[in-house]
Amino acid sequence: MINIYLKGKYKVETSVDINAPVEQVWAVIGDFTNVAWAPGVTASHPIGRADLGVGAGRHCALQGFGEIDEYITQWSEGQGFVYNVSPLGPLNHGHSSWWIEKVGENSRVNIVLSYDLRFGLFGRLLHALVMRKKLKGSLPQTASAIKTRVEGLSFSAANAA
Repeated sequence: MINIYLKGKYKVETSVDINAPVEQVWAVIGDFTNVAWAPGVTASHPIGRADLGVGAGRHCALQGFGEIDEYITQWSEGQGFVYNVSPLGPLNHGHSSWWIEKVGENSRVNIVLSYDLRFGLFGRLLHALVMRKKLKGSLPQTASAIKTRVEGLSFSAANAA
């Protein structure tokens, strides 16, 4: 796994093995502004000064969370990226990294979300009672959705051949 330092006192992470080569995984996650496959994303659209790479952004409406803006700050074509996440509820200074590694003929996607909290004691309570549990549940769901999407596309391509 590529070791990327993300600022933030709190961290949630997950990984998922995908039965597809790195190039097929990158075709899905590298299309940063297209997150229609992601669970809980009810709407999204591109924002920012670029379509891909550093500076590319997306605005997402998240079911049960609210709305966020995300901007890419690091980009490694075909391998992964890091992006900043706008404040949401008690979460502040959010950063997320998504990296693909080759595992035999297949791939592994490693996802990390790092963040700080705002709103003092109230934010810490809200985080402890609600947000942390939601984040720990939603990140693996997102990873599973990537797996389903990529493997579904791989299966469709194999059957078309």
